[in-house]
Amino acid sequence: MRRIVLLTIRQVSEAIKVSEKTVRRLIKRGDLEAYKVGDRGQLRIEEQELERYLQSKRVQVNLTNDTKEDEGK
Repeated sequence: MRRIVLLTIRQVSEAIKVSEKTVRRLIKRGDLEAYKVGDRGQLRIEEQELERYLQSKRVQVNLTNDTKEDEGK
């Protein structure tokens, strides 16, 4: 059985260097899945879900082409 690690809104915001409000927007938009836990419905994000989200936002940077374009300008 895999170990599930749940993160708070604050932990996620600190990990990816954005505001807590931004994390809440990502959840509301459906970009980041969350769980409501406890009597007050506190939000928690599974660590694996955060990793999935970050992978989906990964970009490839091709410095070789950028350098050649800059030289021509």
